[in-house]
Amino acid sequence: MGACGVAAFAEAVTRLCYDPGDGWIIHLVERDDELARGLAFGTEQPGHRLNTESRLMGLYDREPGHFRTWLEARRAAAGTPLDPDGVEYPERREYRLYMQEVLDQALDQARRAGIDVRIHHQEAVSIEGDHDAATITFSDGSTVATDVVLLTIGTPDPDRFGTLNGKPGYFDSPYPADRMTRGIDSDQSVVILGSGLSAIDAVMTLLDEGHRGHIHLISKEGLLPRVEIPAPETGYDRQHLTLENVHRRIRERGAAFSVVDLFRLFRIEAETAAGRTIDWQAEDRADGDAQAALLHDIAAAEAGDEPFQRILTAARHDSTAIWNLLRPADQKRFGQWLAPHFAAARFVTPMVNARRLADAMTRGQLNVRGRVDETVASPTGSGFVVRFTTGDTLEAPVVVNATGQATTLAEMKELLVKDLLAKDWLQPHPVGGAIAHRATCRIISASRDAPRIYALGQLLNGELRDTNAVWFNVECAGRAIDDILRQQ
Repeated sequence: MGACGVAAFAEAVTRLCYDPGDGWIIHLVERDDELARGLAFGTEQPGHRLNTESRLMGLYDREPGHFRTWLEARRAAAGTPLDPDGVEYPERREYRLYMQEVLDQALDQARRAGIDVRIHHQEAVSIEGDHDAATITFSDGSTVATDVVLLTIGTPDPDRFGTLNGKPGYFDSPYPADRMTRGIDSDQSVVILGSGLSAIDAVMTLLDEGHRGHIHLISKEGLLPRVEIPAPETGYDRQHLTLENVHRRIRERGAAFSVVDLFRLFRIEAETAAGRTIDWQAEDRADGDAQAALLHDIAAAEAGDEPFQRILTAARHDSTAIWNLLRPADQKRFGQWLAPHFAAARFVTPMVNARRLADAMTRGQLNVRGRVDETVASPTGSGFVVRFTTGDTLEAPVVVNATGQATTLAEMKELLVKDLLAKDWLQPHPVGGAIAHRATCRIISASRDAPRIYALGQLLNGELRDTNAVWFNVECAGRAIDDILRQQ
């Protein structure tokens, strides 16, 4: 019952309120004490901010601006009104308040419409049943019967460094942040595995708490996210990287659309948007000077001279359709060749946090390094050793795994995922996540008599690609709820 669960529940109640029928029971399952938190938004750290502009973060289907409207009213009531034309990347703990309000309103609407809503503070560990009905078993042995299951389990933690689990000084995730704030001394040297947004969150947690020790961001590519530009969702009309052009190329050539074709279209689009020739070799920042790149990105964002974000944000409604026109082999090549660069340009750092990173780097407290090979427990029995492909090593008493969410079903720790995999009710997609109907988000099981299971978010990352974007998951929630209600 994080963002995906709240969005799906709110949409279901919206649809049922004007035609409720009889006998509806909606079960909300959340293993934590509170609903409407989730891993991303349950944080209390002020440095943990939304990385998507507020105008795209509405939790109601077809109403992406709803959160912005809520935020403007809240800030006006507090005497700190927003600039109507300004860009806003609020703290995530403020977004949690919005999520809670959307949930509370949906619960109230359901009560007034006579819809029976039952809340279970339990962890679902297995599902039994067939096409007609399912029984969910919780970790305490209790069960609940249902007709349809919608999996909104958020971003499953990866099981990537299992040999480090339980070692003193090892944190398998930067969330919840209070584990780090309680368990890391302010003068300790800290290695953060990863250099994307999860890693930035880990840095912000340390800086929020006045950390004085050195912080090392370590990853394969050594790439930091780029810096947000004002209103990236507006002001650009694509000419080349369009679904129409992709489909036309397939039709006219009679050949598959490849990842090379995709990058060529992007290059043409970027140079058109920039109005100049781009030095693409210089844009490959893997294992480059991260500090220089960050300072360049801050200046470019301030000047509005950054075409990549505008293109990728403008293409957001076509991105899944284009993704699905690539063959699985090319989807894998995308992951190998382009995914880190795509992620750095699409999932960006808010300006306020980018400046904090730059300040820490200028002071010599923070550095970013690529070409990591492995991270192991120190043979001395205390601390950890990071080895690089160059042969260099780095020793530190603390390691934080911030490599991001699990992508394949095999590396997801969730007991429920493992249960459904064992039954062949989840089938691995060749690229990641589970196989599902793209239009309805309904899981395609190996067994025809499997229960009716739907999924949202990271469980469908291979089919739908953009599954860590709230606006996209809200849109998918609308599709899933529409299909569920039509099937009844």
